[in-house]
Formats: sequence, structure tokens, C-alpha cells
Amino acid sequence: MDRDVTNDEIREVCFSLHPNKAPGPDGFNVRFFKKTWDIVGEDVINAIQEFFRSALVLKASLDEFSLLSGLLANQAKSNIFTSGLSSKTNQQLINLFGYTVGSLSIHYLGIPIISTKLCLRDCSPLVDKVLGRLTSWMNRDFSYDGRLQLIISVLSSLQVFWASYLCLPIKILKIIEQKFRSFLWKGVEGDSKGAKNSWSDICLPKKEGGLGIKDLSSWNKALMIRHLWILIYGTNNLWSSWIKAYHLKGSNFWEAKTPSTCSWNWRKLLYLRPIARSLIQHYIGNGSSTSL
Repeated sequence: MDRDVTNDEIREVCFSLHPNKAPGPDGFNVRFFKKTWDIVGEDVINAIQEFFRSALVLKASLDEFSLLSGLLANQAKSNIFTSGLSSKTNQQLINLFGYTVGSLSIHYLGIPIISTKLCLRDCSPLVDKVLGRLTSWMNRDFSYDGRLQLIISVLSSLQVFWASYLCLPIKILKIIEQKFRSFLWKGVEGDSKGAKNSWSDICLPKKEGGLGIKDLSSWNKALMIRHLWILIYGTNNLWSSWIKAYHLKGSNFWEAKTPSTCSWNWRKLLYLRPIARSLIQHYIGNGSSTSL
């Protein structure tokens, strides 16, 4: 974008929208703005022009940062996320920043950043990673002990990063465990018939008669309970500070109600409180920081 947006261009775009489209946070749709343009038109134009001015300020700040630091944003890994904008406005932002318009869900370090429940599509990178390792081993003549060791040392570790930050759906964990079973018993993917023991027995520690493979669901819960430990007893990091300010708001963590509008991951963390509480022992001092 090499010039300011004119008043006529803003009016033209607004009047080209469908009357019942694009209601704002206040509930007013396009019809309202068309009918009252003589009254609110100037304010609408000023608001839109301020947006473009702020976009230009952001672009200038990024350019100055790049000039001073020598660091450049990777255009192949950078996106613009917009909502409620026309295709013309989106194109102007693309021309300004040089990034493409992205779509949800957003991934950071390979993990989807969403507030809703994870689905198979969101977790497909994790499932594909497990399947990719298995596919590379299919044509090799591993012994049963060799396959067991690969599951314990390699395959089980592939989901640890995801399980450390997300409450993974049971369906996803069962899909991964089914691939583990197929590889353990048959050395192939997708066929676990003829298993000699139940998977729950296989996942027991060796001293209890199992094979020492980690149960993915229990492992996920243990890793997520670690976040509860950090929240209650750990350092006051950015995440715990945000949770205390936004969700708890001074209330007791153990007694806080589950909000109907919270993210799926926070709701699942709250459901783990009974398990976490059974693992905690309190040594009472003056009682100032203890809640029973």
C-alpha cells in the first residue's frame, strides 16, 4: 500500500457489503451504517483510516527492528490473520507486509494453539510422525525384543512434547496405542490381532509383570498435573500469572468452579484436581498458605 485510503474508497466498500452482513460487537449490521451514513459516516471513515495508519506504524516498526537487529521475518513461516475484512483490504495488507493470509488453527513449535477440544485433524501431525517412524521400520527384520525396545525408547517419546502441553483426547491416544500394538505383535501397521496379553497388562511396570511401556493416557495426566504443581507451588511464571489473574481472580484453586466459557484445556486441567490432591501432602506451619 503506497498511499492513504480515501474517504470515497471507504464509503464504496461499506456500501458494497450485503445489508445483513458483518454485524459488529454492538450488533449493528451494514444496513444500519448505510441508513445512518450522514450521521456516523465520518466516525466510520476515521476509524478505518486509523486502522490503516496503525498498520503502517506496525510495518515501520518491523522494518526498523530488522534494520537495527539484522533479523528478518521469514515470509514462508509468517501469516496475517484477519476477520471481517473484505478481500480488497486483505490484499492491501498482503501487499503491505508481504505475508499471506493464514487460517486457523495456528501451530507453534508444531503444537496447535486453539481453545476448543482437539480433533483428529489438529493432532494429525503427531499421528503422522508416529506412522512415519513405523513405516520406516516395516521392511526391517526386527525381533520381538527389538520392537519392544523401539516402542519404549523411540515411539513413546514422540508424543511427550505434545502431552506436556495439551490434554490429548482419548481417541487420539487410542489410535497411537493401536499402532504400537500392531508393531509390537506383528511388526506391521494396522494389524494387532492375536495379541497374547491385554494392553493394560503390557503397560504395567516390569516389576508388576508388564513390559514397561508407558500408558499414554496416564503419562499425559502426569505431565499435565505438573502444570498444576507449577501453578500452586512453582515459580510465578507468565502462564501461572495469567491463570491467576484471568481464571482464578483471587479464588482458591481447589474450590474454583469450572467456567462455562473457559478453554477445553483449562477445563480438563480442573478435572485433574482430585487426582492431584490425592498426591499432595501438607505440613502445617502457621497456616497462612494452606487450604484444606
